[in-house]
Amino acid sequence: MKNINEILQLTDEIEIIEAVGTIIWDKKNQSEDFSLLNDSERNFVYIDVFEGAMNEGGFNHFFSSEAGNFAEEIKEAYYAIKAPQTALLIEKAIRLFPNESYTDDLEKRNQILAKMDEIIFSDWEDLDEIFFADEQEEDIVALIVAYIHENKKDF
Repeated sequence: MKNINEILQLTDEIEIIEAVGTIIWDKKNQSEDFSLLNDSERNFVYIDVFEGAMNEGGFNHFFSSEAGNFAEEIKEAYYAIKAPQTALLIEKAIRLFPNESYTDDLEKRNQILAKMDEIIFSDWEDLDEIFFADEQEEDIVALIVAYIHENKKDF
């Protein structure tokens, strides 16, 4: 296993993220929660979780899965890596819940989702399109790699 200095010598950004991800997920799997991870590592995981959920089915999938339990933390993780446009999209998606009813409890959230108006799902689809289109404006891969460099003592 490489240490962070060796990993940061790699020239391919995806290889850097994958190598750091392997170390963090191995560390995370030593507990049932994120308690063994520091803030920088948690931010990395939150972004990974969000990106995975979005690629599976956009905001609808995100909020209907366990990933949605961490919406607030994920939003803050995007701010931490200096991706405010993505953080604002997440904030807008959260605010679409009727009567500020977003909850980090999956069961309760799915009950809310089952009763929501189709207009909200349509609005989420609009945000999905913005997310996938704007992904090019905020180069998340480059921002994560820069974040790792800036906080390498945490990795």
